[in-house]
Amino acid sequence: MKKSTIYKISGGLSLLGCLSVIITDIVGIMVHEAHDPISDTISMLAIGKYGWIQDLGIDLFAMSFLALAVGLYSYKRTGTAWLISLLILILLSADLILIAEHNQYAGDKENTLHQKLVYIMAGLFLLLTLFSRSGLGTLKPYLTRFSLWVAALWLVFAAAFPFMPDGIDGAYERLVCVLLVLWPAVVSIELVKASES
Repeated sequence: MKKSTIYKISGGLSLLGCLSVIITDIVGIMVHEAHDPISDTISMLAIGKYGWIQDLGIDLFAMSFLALAVGLYSYKRTGTAWLISLLILILLSADLILIAEHNQYAGDKENTLHQKLVYIMAGLFLLLTLFSRSGLGTLKPYLTRFSLWVAALWLVFAAAFPFMPDGIDGAYERLVCVLLVLWPAVVSIELVKASES
């Protein structure tokens, strides 16, 4: 298979995953029995009979990172930091799937696995933006600065999330997660563009 085809397919699948997690969040809010997107976190959408909608969105979003790993590996296969970033993409994908499978325990204070998985995701995403920045610059120069900006914003805003009041933590989490969706979406767009050059 041509590299350009791999770029297009992997970038397209990644974009689909990014779009899916946004759509399922909106749909979940609309149909969930009692969900307030301002005060209730994203994970709370997975509780109840419509919980499968949010889980599906997260599973498809996990595909975004896995698809990117394939596409970016095809694009560039050298450099320690680059290879570490590709490994992180795979680990992020696996972590998101585990989060989706344990979302139903989000409201259980006795269950800490869900919380640990979310913290792992936060750490992995920060490392991803830092380790991948130089390699992404070969795809498009502005992506180096973009990754650094995302890393800085993520470090500040994600670290503040545990201290948010219960009344606004749902809205705050969604605001922070814009970064989590924006980064793979932008990189995917550039990967698709690379397939056409």
